[in-house]
Amino acid sequence: MSQQFDPLVIRAMARWPDVPAVFGWLRLDPRGNWLLIDRGQPGFNEQAHGAGSPITNPAIIDFIGRNYADDSQGRWFWQNGPQRVFVRLDRAPWVIRVIGNGPGVRLVTHTGLAFKGVRRAAFGPAGEILLNADQGCGVVHDLDACCLQLDDAGDSETPVLVLGAARLPVQRCTDPEREFGFVTQPAFA
Repeated sequence: MSQQFDPLVIRAMARWPDVPAVFGWLRLDPRGNWLLIDRGQPGFNEQAHGAGSPITNPAIIDFIGRNYADDSQGRWFWQNGPQRVFVRLDRAPWVIRVIGNGPGVRLVTHTGLAFKGVRRAAFGPAGEILLNADQGCGVVHDLDACCLQLDDAGDSETPVLVLGAARLPVQRCTDPEREFGFVTQPAFA
């Protein structure tokens, strides 16, 4: 994916080129919420507190969304000035909202980008709907899955997702990371 970062971020990257990346601090949940995993807090316990605290400030959410990208290894990150903050993904790199229905349906990512060029649809391991498009893989928000049109293709085992003029067979996907090329729990390379 080609990403244009904020000018402020680009200047910070040029000024401080060797800032180490961080892992295990930021999480994207299946509903498109960013969560900060509060590792530095006194009494932090991974099992009890590992889910994280929601980031609710709209300016910070927008900043993360504008500077969200992936690397050549399929790891997704937020470019926070000169530092890459790698993201733990609960389902997929994008959470897709469905706007409208029928022939005029639109798909929008949790960051507000149009999700275009869908070329594959699949049911993930938890029954979620995964879509692969120009931006990569996205999971359809659970509250919006019912807004998608699924038709019978004459084969009760393989429904067809109807997106405008496109008709995509919906296969089963047992390993989304491998099949769609992304990393849910990035680690130091």
